[in-house]
Amino acid sequence: MTTLTHIAVGAVIAKTVLSGHNIHTDPGLVYAVAILFSNLPDIDVPIFGIRRTIRLNWNHRIHSFLHFPLFWVILLVAYQVGVPLNIRQPLTPYITIAGISLGIHFLLDSIGFNRGICWFGPFIKRQMSITRLVPEGKTVMASCLQYTKSMLFKMEVAIFIGCSLYLLVRR
Repeated sequence: MTTLTHIAVGAVIAKTVLSGHNIHTDPGLVYAVAILFSNLPDIDVPIFGIRRTIRLNWNHRIHSFLHFPLFWVILLVAYQVGVPLNIRQPLTPYITIAGISLGIHFLLDSIGFNRGICWFGPFIKRQMSITRLVPEGKTVMASCLQYTKSMLFKMEVAIFIGCSLYLLVRR
């Protein structure tokens, strides 16, 4: 999925949490956490550069620890074990929102077009996808054209439009 879809889904998570639950938090911070963690596994692409991704055929879903769900599970367990309860307690709503946002990011990325996600990386670097993966085009433009003609692209547009409409509805 693309960054715009992850942002829209993060905003929907924040709005749902704020409207559906009686938590006493800053709404701006809830939106920031949800949107940030909905995109955090993909932050390595702008850090390392799009040129590196294209030129070296670098797939951040295989080569970056940020895109391994197991890394985030280990980080969460370390947080639960290592941080004292008096510090953890006020952060619990935000950690929960972050975990949900990360989980949905990985779920959406599991609906792959020509790349899946390594659920058990770095130990098993096999890309898994809910949908059948197709081979990449020979050029970036060919891949983009192939993607825009696919059913997955139509599904992503539908998710983005649905999220946008949900965000526009007042509650």
